[in-house]
Amino acid sequence: MEKLGDVLRSAREAKGFTLEEVEEATKIRQKYLKALEEGDYSSLPGRAYALGFARSYARYLGLDIKEITELFKQEYPQEEGKMVWEVK
Repeated sequence: MEKLGDVLRSAREAKGFTLEEVEEATKIRQKYLKALEEGDYSSLPGRAYALGFARSYARYLGLDIKEITELFKQEYPQEEGKMVWEVK
């Protein structure tokens, strides 16, 4: 199974976008885009923000949002005992 970061990076590179261009278009700071691409979830401001960043990044790249969401949830599972609000 592919890793979320690999999918995002490959799609970005295939489209010829730099992290600077993605930051400008999505308003997501480069350090967070890079953390997503590297699977460095500890550098992100929290799971809910990270999921939103991943979805926005995927949308910008024209990727399947559901697929990206599933990859994200596999790699960054919710901590037990924490409440989650599902937004559809």
